[in-house]
Formats: sequence, C-alpha cells, structure tokens
Amino acid sequence: MVVIPVQQRDNVSNYQSLRSLFEKNITVNSISEVLATCNVSDDAQQIRDQMVFKDYDVIGVEENGMVIGYVLRDDLGEGTCKEYIYSFSPPELVSDSTPLLQTLFIFKNTERLFIIEGNRITKVVTLADLQKPPIRMLLFGVISLVEMHLYRIISEYFPEDSWKNHLTAKRIQLAEELFLQRKARNEAIQLSDCLQLCDKRDIVLNEQPLRERLGIESKSKGKDFFKKLEILRNNLAHSQDLNTQNSWNEMFSLIEQTEKFLEECEKI
Repeated sequence: MVVIPVQQRDNVSNYQSLRSLFEKNITVNSISEVLATCNVSDDAQQIRDQMVFKDYDVIGVEENGMVIGYVLRDDLGEGTCKEYIYSFSPPELVSDSTPLLQTLFIFKNTERLFIIEGNRITKVVTLADLQKPPIRMLLFGVISLVEMHLYRIISEYFPEDSWKNHLTAKRIQLAEELFLQRKARNEAIQLSDCLQLCDKRDIVLNEQPLRERLGIESKSKGKDFFKKLEILRNNLAHSQDLNTQNSWNEMFSLIEQTEKFLEECEKI
C-alpha cells in the first residue's frame, strides 16, 4: 500500500476545491441571454425583419402566454410564425443551475441551448455566447490548474532539481534568469516555480513512467495535446476568438481531454 504524505493529500484537496469553484459555481446563467419571443400568429416576415434589426438568430414562440417552441431567422418567409416553429428537443434544454463546464460538453451535440427556470423556458445560449468573459475565465482557470498540478508533481517527482536532465541548457538558463529576477523581489520561490508550460510539458513527456501515470499514451500524442492547450491559452490571453484555429467541436474535445488529464493528476 502506498502511503500518501499528509502535505500531498492537502495539496490535492486544495486543487480539487479550486477546481470545484470553476466546475460547479459558475453556471450557464452567466453567459445566457433573455429569450425574446413572438406569438404563433405573428407575421413571419415582420418578425424576420425585427430579428435582423436586433441581430437575433433565434427567438421563442408563445401561445397562450407559454413559450412552446422557437423559430430561426433564416427560415422565416411568408405566412405566420406557426408555420416555421421548431419544438424543443431534450438535448436543447438545460436547467439554469447547469455548470458552465458541463454546458461546453453539451454543445458538442447542439448549436443552441434553452434554459429552464422553474417550469418556464426563459433564456437562450448560442455558440456566439461561448466567446463571453465567463467562458474565458473558466478555460483559463482549467489551464491554470493543469500548470499547478504539473508544478506540484514535478516538485515531488524530481528531488533537488533533477528535472534539469529533461531540458536544454537554454531552457534551464531562462528559468534561472527568471528565478534571480523574482528572488530580487524577495519572492519565496523555488527554481521549478520559474518553469514555463512548455518546460513542464517536456519534463513530463520525457519521463516515461510519469507520462504513463498521467495517462499519456505517447510522446507524440502528449505533444499534440499540450500544443493545442498552449494555443488555447494564448488565444485566451490575447482575447482572440476561441476557435480561431480549431472548430468548436475540437475545442470541446480538448477540454474533455484536459478534464481527464486533471483527473489523472489528482491521483498522483
């Protein structure tokens, strides 16, 4: 039986608490918009003109004071809205308390989500809403957790800076220069605190037993994963579109991979 030191257990517990903050306390409501509505008997072309003016892609359709479905702007033509109505399907409906991270995974199978508050459908979320600050905060937080876990694992796995064996002299020099700068500011740090994500990546990928414990099948797959993670982090840091170089589904898959990776980190 492996005995995990108390400090290590506490560290993992702290990371799990921080992870819980991102995963459970930020909900889909933070990126939702109030669902505008029309009546089933409204003229479809007039409603389309209003949607173009207000830049709505979708609005709800009411009958007898209840939202019973929705229409899409590009569908609307002659006749009434009733002729163009879509019924809500189960994959499109979520509770207002649904965690934001879970919302990302749900979007793998739909282009929009409608939010239920009580017994009423009141709000909507589209792919465009995934560019909003709460999503960026969530994703940056998840990536930060990856870096925190890697720092913890490297510090515990490589005593006396033995991780240097996996880096080039130039990368070590850059870390040492940053270390001296931060020490001059009286920051209580270790040299491993000054490693960049690319350094942590190389250390982990070059140590086969550690790589296997983290569930990384091969160096090439590990490099691909971390490269995509770095691109996403850079897009977040520079306020770029989150799917600039990848489709939304590829980004959703990346976040799923990251979640699995964090689960493996928490086991160490």
